[in-house]
Amino acid sequence: MNANNSTTFFFASALRRAAAVAAAGCVGAGAFLGIGVATTLAAQAAAATPAAIGTTATATDVALTDQVVDAAGVLSGSDKAAIEETLKKGIEHSNVKLYMVFVDSIPESDPQRYAAQLREQDPTNNTMVLVTDVTKHNAGLDYGASVSKSTAQDVIGAVKKHFTNEDWAGGAQAAADELAGTVSTSSKIWMGGAAVALLGGGAGAFVWSRRNRKNTEARQLNTARSIQPEATSDLMQQPLSVLQTLAAEELHSTDESIRKGNEELTIARTEFGEERTRELQRALTRSQQTLHKAYGMHQRIKGGLVTAEQEQRALLTEIISSCGTADKNLNGKAAEFAELRQQLIHAPETLDTLTQASVSLRSRIPGARAIMEDLTTRIDPQLLVSITHNPDIAEAEINQVDHAIEQARALTAKPAGQQGELIDIIDGARMAIRQADSQLQAVENAESQLRVAQDNLSALITEVEEEIAEAHELARSHAPFNKEALAEAVDAAHQALETARHNQSNDPLGSYSQLLDADGQLDIQLDEARGADNDFRRTLDMVDRTIADANQNLVAVEETIRNRRNIIGVDARSTAHAAREVLEQAKVLREQDTKRAYLLAQQASQLTRRASAQAREDIDRFNRRNNYYGGGGGNGLMTGVILGSLLSNSGGFGGGFGGGGGGGFGGGDFGGGGDSFSF
Repeated sequence: MNANNSTTFFFASALRRAAAVAAAGCVGAGAFLGIGVATTLAAQAAAATPAAIGTTATATDVALTDQVVDAAGVLSGSDKAAIEETLKKGIEHSNVKLYMVFVDSIPESDPQRYAAQLREQDPTNNTMVLVTDVTKHNAGLDYGASVSKSTAQDVIGAVKKHFTNEDWAGGAQAAADELAGTVSTSSKIWMGGAAVALLGGGAGAFVWSRRNRKNTEARQLNTARSIQPEATSDLMQQPLSVLQTLAAEELHSTDESIRKGNEELTIARTEFGEERTRELQRALTRSQQTLHKAYGMHQRIKGGLVTAEQEQRALLTEIISSCGTADKNLNGKAAEFAELRQQLIHAPETLDTLTQASVSLRSRIPGARAIMEDLTTRIDPQLLVSITHNPDIAEAEINQVDHAIEQARALTAKPAGQQGELIDIIDGARMAIRQADSQLQAVENAESQLRVAQDNLSALITEVEEEIAEAHELARSHAPFNKEALAEAVDAAHQALETARHNQSNDPLGSYSQLLDADGQLDIQLDEARGADNDFRRTLDMVDRTIADANQNLVAVEETIRNRRNIIGVDARSTAHAAREVLEQAKVLREQDTKRAYLLAQQASQLTRRASAQAREDIDRFNRRNNYYGGGGGNGLMTGVILGSLLSNSGGFGGGFGGGGGGGFGGGDFGGGGDSFSF
C-alpha cells in the first residue's frame, strides 16, 4: 500500500469511527455543562456499568415488581394505576423504562447510590430508577447507558415542582407524562374546561384554575406564617409570592404595634413612672427604627430598584425577620405592663395572701431555734456555721414583710396614678418571704442535708468543673446566644467552686448549698448555649452544603471555559468570575454571618447557572458555524474532536477537551449516570 492509499485508508477509518460515535447519540455540546452531575467521562462510564456499583450495593427490601413502588404509602390505588399506565406508554415513546420508588427513609447517605443499588434488579440500558425519600425530601436517580442526561434532567424538572409541595402523585404523573410525551391530567382538565368555556361561553375553567391556585397559595402561606422570624433559612425557601404577602403583613403588624406601644407607654408612665417604663421605651424605639428601615427596603422593591429574584428574596426575608423580631420584643414588653396593671387591680387579695404567709413563717421560728439547739449537742458546731443564725435572719425578714404590707395597704387607698410604688413594695415583700422560708427550711432539713453534702460535694465539684470547661468551649462558638449571661454564671460557679474546695471539710453544708445554687444557674445558661450552638451547627452545615454544591457546579463551568477557551465568550467568563467572587465571600462569612453566607452561596449558584447557560449558547453558536459533515451541530463538533484526537494520536478525547474527556464531558448526551437532589 503506497503512501497516498495509506493516508486515504487512515482518513476513511477515522471518519467511520467518528460517524459511529455520532450515530450512537453523542449529540449537543450542552452535555459539557451538566450542572447537576459535574463528573468526568471516566466516572460517568463507570457509573453506567453494574461493575462500578456491585461491590458496594447492599440487599434491599424494596423490589422493583412494578414501575411504581409505593413503600411509603403516599399514593392512592387509582393514582398508582394511572401513573403505571402512562409509564408503560413512556417505554414505547421514549424507550425509557422508569421505576418510581417512594420510601419513608433512604437507608443510604447517598440517594443516588441507593438508586443504583435498586437498578441492579433491572440493569438494562434503557432503565431509570427514581427513589424518593418522602421524609427527608431528597431523591436519587440512576439510569442506563441508552438514557440521555437531558432526559434525566427533564424527569427531575418534572417531579421537583410537585414534590416541593409534597404532591407525590402529581410529581410521579408529571415524570410519566414527560417520558410518554403526553399532556398531564391537570392540563387536560384545564384545556377541557377552556374548550367548554369557549363553546358554551362559560368561565368554569378559569374559575377552577384560579381556585386551585388560590388554595395552593393559601396552604403555603399558612405554613409560612408558622415560621419564627429568626428562622431566616426556612423563610428563604418560601415562594416569592408568599414572602411578598408575609412582608406586607409584618409591615402592617409592626406599624400597628408601634401605635399601640405609644399608647401603652403613655399610660404606663403615668401609672409606674419613668424608670420602670424605660425598657418599654427602648423596645418602642427599636421597633420604630426597624420599621423605618423596612419601609425603605420595601420601597426599593416596589420602585423597581431591585429586580433579581434572589435579591428580592433577601430583602423580603430581612423585612419579615426584623419586623417580626421587633414585634415580639415590643409586644412582650407591653404584655409585662398589662400584667403589672392586673397586679394593681388584685393588690388587696395579694396583700391578704402575703399576710397569711407571714403569720405562718413566724410560727415556725420557735421550732427552728429548738432544732438548732439539738443539733449543736450532737454535731460539731463548726459544721453548722452556715445555718447557726438562720432563725434570727428569718425573723428579721418576716418583720420586713409586715412593714411592707402596711405600706402597701396605705397605697391601695390612693387613686390610680399614685400607686406606682405598690408593685415594687409587693415584690420586695414576696422576696423577703422566700428568703425567710429558705432560712427556716435550711435549719429544718439540716441533718439530712448535711449527710447529702458530705456524700455528694466531691461529685458536685467535679460536675461543676466539667460544666465550666464546656462553657468555655461554647463561649468560643459563633452561635448567637447571651454570652454575657453565660460568663456571669461561669464567674459565680468559679467563686462557689473555690469556696467549696477551701471549706469542704469544715463547712460542707454551706459549701454544698452555695455550689448547688451556682450549678443551677450555670445549667440554665448552658442549656440555652447548647441549643443555640446546635442550631448554629445545623445552619452552618446547610451553608457548607450550599457552598459545596455551588462550588462543584462552578468548577464544572470553569473547566468548560478552560478547555474551550477559543469558544466561550466574555459574558460567560465574566459571570463565572462574579460567581467565584461571591462564593469566596460566602466562605469568609460562613461562621461570622451564616445568614449572609447562605444568601451569598445561593447568589453564587444563580450566577453559575447563568454562566452555564451563556457558555452553552456560545458552544451551540460555534457548532452552528462549524457544522461539519452535514450532521447536527453537536455531531459536527464531536466528529471534529474525535478526528483531532486520532490525527494527533493523543489516545482518547484529549484534543481540546481537557485531556480524556475532562471539563464536565459526560459521554455526549448518552452513557448512563446518576444524580441526587433535594426539594
